[in-house]
This record gives sequence, structure tokens and C-alpha cells, in this order.
Amino acid sequence: MADQELHLLSAFLAMEPTDSLIGLARECGGGSVTERVQRFIWEHCITKYAGKLHAPYLRKFLKKLIAEVELNHGDVIDELYEHYAHYMTTLKENDLEKDNARVFKYISFLFPDGCLELSRCLESRKLMVQLQCSLNMLEGDTGCSVWPSSLLLSECILSFPELFSNKSCFEVGSGVGLVGICLAHVKASKVILSDGDLSTLANMKLNLELNRLSVETDMSETTEDPNMVKCIHLPWESVSEKELQNHKPDIILGADVIYDPVCLPHLVRVLTLLLNQEKPYPDQCSNNHPGFSLGSKCSSDAKVNATHQANASNGDESVASLCKRTDNGASHVGLKKRPTALIASVIRNVDTFNKFLTLLDEANLTIEDLTESHRPLNFLPYLKSYDRSTVRLFSISCKTLRLRGSNPSYFIKVFEYHSKPINQSHQLTMAELKNQGEVAVEPIHLWATPRSLSTSLMYSFAQRDDIEVLDEPLYATFLRVTGFDRPYREEVLSQMEPDGNKVVNDIILGPGSKKYRFCKHIAKQRVPGLPIDLMKKGKHVILTRNPLDILPSFGKVVPPTLVELGFADLVCIYSELSQLGKPPPVIVAAELQEDPECTLRGLCEDLDIPFQSTMLKWEAGPKPVDGIWAPWWYESVHKSTCFQPAKKYPMPFPFPLYDVLEQSLPFYNFLRRHMRQTSCLMKSGLPEPELPVPENEKLLAWVGDEIVPRESAKVSVFDSVVQGGDSVWEGLRVYQGKIFKLEEHLDRLFDSAKALAFNNVPTREEVKEAIFRTLIRNGMFDNSHIRLSLTRGKKVTSGMSPAFNLYGCTLIVLAEWKPPVYDNTKGITLVTATTRRNSPNNLDSKIHHNNLLNNILAKIEGNNASADDAIMLDKDGYVSETNATNIFLVKKGRVLTPHADYCLPGVTRATVMDLVVQEKFPLQERNISLSEFHTADEVWTTGTMGELSPVVKIDGRLVGDGKVGPVTRRLQNAYKQLTAESGVPIPTYHEK
Repeated sequence: MADQELHLLSAFLAMEPTDSLIGLARECGGGSVTERVQRFIWEHCITKYAGKLHAPYLRKFLKKLIAEVELNHGDVIDELYEHYAHYMTTLKENDLEKDNARVFKYISFLFPDGCLELSRCLESRKLMVQLQCSLNMLEGDTGCSVWPSSLLLSECILSFPELFSNKSCFEVGSGVGLVGICLAHVKASKVILSDGDLSTLANMKLNLELNRLSVETDMSETTEDPNMVKCIHLPWESVSEKELQNHKPDIILGADVIYDPVCLPHLVRVLTLLLNQEKPYPDQCSNNHPGFSLGSKCSSDAKVNATHQANASNGDESVASLCKRTDNGASHVGLKKRPTALIASVIRNVDTFNKFLTLLDEANLTIEDLTESHRPLNFLPYLKSYDRSTVRLFSISCKTLRLRGSNPSYFIKVFEYHSKPINQSHQLTMAELKNQGEVAVEPIHLWATPRSLSTSLMYSFAQRDDIEVLDEPLYATFLRVTGFDRPYREEVLSQMEPDGNKVVNDIILGPGSKKYRFCKHIAKQRVPGLPIDLMKKGKHVILTRNPLDILPSFGKVVPPTLVELGFADLVCIYSELSQLGKPPPVIVAAELQEDPECTLRGLCEDLDIPFQSTMLKWEAGPKPVDGIWAPWWYESVHKSTCFQPAKKYPMPFPFPLYDVLEQSLPFYNFLRRHMRQTSCLMKSGLPEPELPVPENEKLLAWVGDEIVPRESAKVSVFDSVVQGGDSVWEGLRVYQGKIFKLEEHLDRLFDSAKALAFNNVPTREEVKEAIFRTLIRNGMFDNSHIRLSLTRGKKVTSGMSPAFNLYGCTLIVLAEWKPPVYDNTKGITLVTATTRRNSPNNLDSKIHHNNLLNNILAKIEGNNASADDAIMLDKDGYVSETNATNIFLVKKGRVLTPHADYCLPGVTRATVMDLVVQEKFPLQERNISLSEFHTADEVWTTGTMGELSPVVKIDGRLVGDGKVGPVTRRLQNAYKQLTAESGVPIPTYHEK
């Protein structure tokens, strides 16, 4: 298995965010998710592990994988479609929202090349750890999706195994037990894990057992067993000194324990009790020496470590030098008598960290930063969501340690080798943290139109404990670049940074105190010249609202225009992000009003962050995060405490803004078509159907006098085809660059229009030009079908009378990729409908009109009987035709077809009749009873859509021997030859 494929599999098993998986899949395919990559995912990921991983996660991954392939016009393998369909039909909504659910994931530590000499490196160069964790933790309940502090601490253990082997190690706040499993792997003499939560402790024990480790829970001392890990219940706030006195660890470890200001005094008390337990050590260093010091190691080890650090600082770790470390028994310089703590932590809140420093100082403990000096190897290259730059590694010990046998006045500092002491009396600032490479923040960009509930959504996200918010940070840049006037313009320009580069790089993408930064942007504020990282980095979401709801209140501060609304800018943002391979979720304000919890849960899922119920409410009144413009715009939202349902009846629309509405709606409709498929607005509707021919998802149609995309191909509600089915139509088929029987079909179209007394009909040449242009624009020169419609046109007011049709006819050319719709190889089945074919006394079928209710009722009967089509009888009980085609039979070598008294005399019918004569078969038109069709030797139907289709069963009776007959085959071949030889050529784009 290649490294790229190993990384993809490892990321899949680790349940990495789906966007990261898609990125790795692209790398495997050289830039796109090829069929080979899909096959690898199916065989090595889905098939082997689908039953072990979280089903909603797999469904989400498959959804994004399929969308990625289709977005790049690739072919999705059937197995992926089928498995996704299985999840769609079997997973219920409440299965997706169980916050207390537990899931399995696998963390694979991949040893880099050259590491075989590294202590405890496996022959497979892979240590796979299976973990059960809560869904909350997986999605970031601890502020990160992959527990970066535990991962970094684990990498440290595997990178420096000799520092932990044969040492007694004690971890506080052990969580899922990952660090303990790595300690056991490097053969720590004793591993003690602790946690204050009993359910977490029970889960931790399960994880140890999953990884073939024995679990000891008794508080007393036990025999040292390398496969034994002790788990103890250790609530920081209530544990006593007596309970800890039997544990004299060499090393205390902790990952992400600096998080809650309320818990910090208890944490520091526990650390103090563990760090102040003296343990007599010999003066000389040996292979089995229990002492621990990263700063005062034997000389040969120090040189290797120094090489590792020097190379790491240049971004090029020397694995070879790491792998050749030795512990040769040389004298250690200054051995300490007390243990040391190693703490890995993401600093999410500077004030909390400063409080921790103060408490350490008061407890006479010192803290030193080892982040730069002891960088571990990268064992997790596939974890794209694991940003080790956000994690700091600290050592904590007693402030001074006296050396045994040394001058009492002589003290040393622990970890003095290349370590960085922290001034505990100095309160850190964000600028200082930035200079230390601290607190990288992932931005969440909200791109919105004005008056779209964007401020309410900002307030919602501000309630989370892992997010800080920015209110329109690009506003000053926008005003400076555009020169737009605002009542507060000067105030904004004087108080906000107007330099777009600085705003993006230092404010939006700069460090912060939380894991995420929610940036509310109004789309039009994305002016030209901003750094591309604004779009490339972070997560993005689009929020929009129907301009019908925006415009009534927008003009209170700024005169409404298309530019001010920013719908076009929003579409540009969506398109640009899609081109970057990260199409953003689109939500509509009405979703937040109708079902805020459903919408926020879905949005959080799309953003790969956990939903927090605090997002549903906020306090009324102005907020510290409000922009300077709040007094002009935020009056209503300041009165709110949650997302309010929309009023039952809307405000009257200000019709002076009708032009702006017309300009904005196409952009809004484009965005609405791309809204989240799990939107609460779509819950009552049907799921997105699959098209019979997927290529038809993107096509161009002629409507009126222009060519428009599929989703814009609409007629007016005043059109006669809507008002009364008042339209005529034809079906045309294209073969090898030619339109078959075009002139004959146009003859019938114009005859039908004349019979219905249409006025202002386009000319024959105009219709042909529309057909040609539509086919050429779509690149359809073969195997395609045209539905050609001509309506009486738009009315000036609703009503039946053709006198209202004063705009002229509406021409529609709908071209689709469409092979014959029936099985012309094996044949079709028919049933007889009770619905009778229209009589010329009522509506003459020779007029090829759009009012097809008579045929549709018969087709419903056919569908209910699971037949391909239905035979329709005339008023006297004779066979007329089917609901969609003309019909023929063969009896004793003679070909018969019904009179065209009640049926449409089809163009294909006439063509086949000519072929029957040409092939020298006797042909007769007459009234034919149903029983004659039941007893026929052969039967077929004819039509442009299906060509010549053999019928093998009627009303449950086999036709002939139930197979396609020889006369049918002969005529099919003759028809195929005719379509290849004749037809009106489609002009090419080379012709003028």
C-alpha cells in the first residue's frame, strides 16, 4: 500500500473531518478522486470497517465523496451509490442527533522512514490504537476534533521512548487513555491513569482492554507488570494527600487539563502533592535509572537531541540521528530527587492561562516551555485537522531542587537544556502569545446579504464556548475602497483598520483565545485586492434571504440597489469557493425562523463542529461584539433573545423597488437551489430524485426568444399552457448529426396551431433556427430527443379567452440526452385501460395538443398494473392506440394497424407503414378488436420517443411465443438504416 493510500485509510479510521478525507483522496488520485481511488475506498475502507465506524459519519463522508466526483464530472462507482442509498433509507434523523452516542475510531501512529532503530518501533512501522469515545468528544467537545494535546503528548512518548521506559508515570485527566496506551507501549515501569468522572473512567478501562492491556483499579501498590495499567478515580477537588501518598511517580503527565478556571486551584493542588514527594535516587546514571530529565541527559544523548532540535528548527527532522540515541550509562549532571510534570495544552483563553501561572507561582512551582526544544517526530501525517502549532508543551516542577551530596547552596533548574522559562509574575497578552506561535484560530466565515438575520446568527455563535466573533471586520476596507457614504463612515474609518491586507492577515486570520473565530461578512464588503487566504483558509457558509423580505426594511438607512444588496457578490463567492473545491453550505433565513435548532444542527454538521444548545438563546440588548453601525441597524435584533418565527402575513411590498426585486431574484434563486439538502424547509418535500440520464442535470433550453439554463427554463404563470393546457407540441429525435423527419413534424405542428387558431405564430425558419441553436449550444448531435412546444402565449390577464393573448406565441425547445425509452431488444408489456380514447366529437386527436389528460389517465392505469403502457379503445371497443404510441400487429404474415379515426396519425407510424410496404409485407388499416391483439403473432408500437418497440405480453397473455418476432426484427433494422441515411443536417458552428 502506497503512503498516500495508507494516509487515506488511516484518516478514515481516525474519523477525520470529511473535507480532510476528500483532500487526501484527491492526493491519491493526482488531483481528482479517480475510479481507482473510489475502488480503494470501497475495498479497504468501507467494506472492511463500515460495521465498526459511526454510520452517520460514513453517510456524511459518502455524500461528500459522491458530490466531489460529480462536481468534477467523474463517474461514481455503483457500490458507493448503493451504500449511500442504504444509509439514506436506514438511518433515522434521531440517529444523527444522539449527543451521548459512543463511537469507535482508530489512531494510527506511523513511524517515519529510518525509524526501525528507534526503541519500540514495530516492524510494521505502525502502532494502531483503537479508542471508543463519545460523539461529543469526537466532534470537539474538548475544543478540538482530535484531542491535539493528547496526540502531541503521545508523539513525545514515542519520539523519546528512553525517557519514559522503566519510569513510573502518572497521568491526570486521562480521558480516553491514549497517553497511557503509548506509555505502556514504550514499557514504562508503571502506568497510572486517573480521571474524576466515573463514566470516563469506565470508558478508559474499555479502551485499555481493546488494546490488550490489563487493568488494575485498586488504590494500593501492585506488582510491576509491563502490561498492567492502573486506573483510579481522582476527582481533583476532593482527593486527599493520603490517597496520593502511595504514588511516587517519576513523571506526571497531563493533556488539555488547563481549561476551566474553577478547576485550576484543584489541579495545582494535585500537581503540588505529586511533585513534592521526595524519592531517593542514586548518584550515578544507569540504563535502569528511574530519574527523568530532558535537560540533563547523558552527553551522547544530549548531542543526538541537540541535532534533532537543530534540524527540527529548520523544518527538517533528522530521523536517523533520533533513531541512534543511546543510553550508555554515562554520568548524569545533577539528578533531581523529585518528579517532574509534563503538560501539553492548547491555550484557548489567555486569562485562564495567566491564572494558572499565578497559582503555580503561589504553590512554589515553576513552569518552563519545551515546545520548541523538544518537538516530537510527526507520527500522524494524515491528521490534517491536527494542528500541532496550537499545542504548547510545558514542564512543571518545584522551583528549586537540591542535589544529594552537593553543596546545600547549589541548586539547578530542571529542563535548563534549551528550555524556555516563563515569567509567572507577568500577565501574557495576545501579542506575546502570537510571538510564541500561540493559539492558532480557525476562521468560520459567514457571507451574507444585509437584513438576512446575519447578526442573529453571529449572536448565536457567540454563545459557544469555543468561538470568538468579529462583526464585519472588512467594513472600513469596503468604505475606503468604494467611497460609499454612511452616517457613521468617519467613525468606522477612524476606529477600524482600513487596510484590507492587515485586516485579513492580522485580525481575521491572526491568533486568538478560542479554537474558532466566527467572522460575519456582508458579501459586498469583499472588495478586490484582498489576500486569497481569505477564501482559502477556514470554513465558509452562505446566508441569504428572499429579497421580498429584505427590501421592505432595507431602505431605512441606505437606498436599496442591486449593488447594496450584494446578491451578485454572494453568487460570486459561492462560485469561487466551489472552484477551490470547497462549496459552502447555503442556508436561507427562513430556515432559522422556522426551525432554528434543526438548521443550526445541520449547519454545525456541515462545518464539522459540534452543535451546542447554548446557540439557541442570547440576552437582549447591545453586545460588546457589535459594530459601530449597530445603532443604525440592530434595533430589532437587540430586542430579541432567540430566532423568532416569521410573521404569518408579510409586510406589503414597496413597489417602487420592483425593479430591484426583479434584478435580485435570479441570484437569490440560484443560491436557494444550492441550499443544504437537509434543510428544514425541505423536510416536508420529497428527496432529491435521481435523473434517468444524469447528464441532463445541466442543459440549456429555448424559452420564448432566448436560451436559458435548466433551472431558469420557465414560462409565465399567465402563459396559456399554464392557464388551460393551450399548446401544441412535437417530439423530434436526433441521429448522427441529423434531425429525423423534421419537416414532417413541423408540418403537423403548424397544422395543429392553425386548427387551434393561434395568432402571431413564429415562422417555420424561426422555429428551425431555435432548434438548431439549442442543439448546438448543448452539443447534442446524436442520441438526443427534442420536446418542441408552441403555446398560445402569455395573457394580459388570467382567463380562458384567446382574446387575452396579446404577446404572441411562446416557443419552447427542450433538448435532452435520451435513448429510446422502451426496451426494444427484449420487448414491453401492455394492459388495456378502461379510459377510452377521445372521440373527434369531443376533441380531435389529430390536433397534437398539450392537453393530455385523456392519455395520462390511461397511463396511470398502466403504471398501477406495472405495465410499460396501456392500450386505449375507442367508443365502440376497437383498439385505437396506446396512451403514448400507435400500435401494429402481425397475423399470418399480414401487418394490420387501426384506423386513425380516434388516434393521432403519428409521423413514426407513417414511416413504418412505408417500410412495411417496402419490405413487401401486406398492410391493412381497419378496425381491430382487442382479442385480435391477444391472439396476434407479433405486436409492436411506434413513436418518436421509443422508435419501434416489440410487445411480448398484453393483459397477461403472451404475444406469439413471448419473444420478439421476425417481422418486428426486420422492420427494426430497416428503421435503423433509414434513420442513419435521412434527416435534416444540424448546421455546425463553423457555418455562418
